Amino acid sequence: MTRLLVFDTETGGLDASRHSLLTLGLVAWEDGRVLEAVELAVKHEPYVVTGGGMKVNRIDLATHHALAAEPAQVIVALETFCTRHFGGGAITLVGHNIAFDRAFLGAFFASQGVALEPRFHHRTVDTHALAFGLQQAGRLPADLRLSSDGLFAHFGIEVPTEKRHTALGDALATAELYGRLVELMR
Repeated sequence: MTRLLVFDTETGGLDASRHSLLTLGLVAWEDGRVLEAVELAVKHEPYVVTGGGMKVNRIDLATHHALAAEPAQVIVALETFCTRHFGGGAITLVGHNIAFDRAFLGAFFASQGVALEPRFHHRTVDTHALAFGLQQAGRLPADLRLSSDGLFAHFGIEVPTEKRHTALGDALATAELYGRLVELMR
């Protein structure tokens, strides 16, 4: 298999053009195994968040702020991780509803004057889309909810409560989900 970057974010809301990107979960994954996983927290001045966004991700902004890195440092840490695992080529992101996460990454990069492409490929792999195709082909139950919760439960992917809806916890579970979906396609 190809080495992949399984990616997830936690954000302050649903609008990538307005709300803060708070954390990024990065999983270098190859042949069904995690090579390295890291979570990066982003400091903002000010934070732009919604009550609904904060309820889902359960991030306490005061604690987050004390532990988070400046945006430029986050970009350096992200690039260091990517170079270590992917060299200098374009990286295809894998995630559940990955367009959401990629939009936040793109807005974050743009806010720092950094181009998302060519470092990150415009093509992505979405586990929701893979599951939808498998469901349409009759390989997954017709009544299965294709949310991450529904798919994690279906495949028996355990995410500890304190790790669920964290960027790293969800990225690790999504990596496992991707592996299970690929196996189902064989």
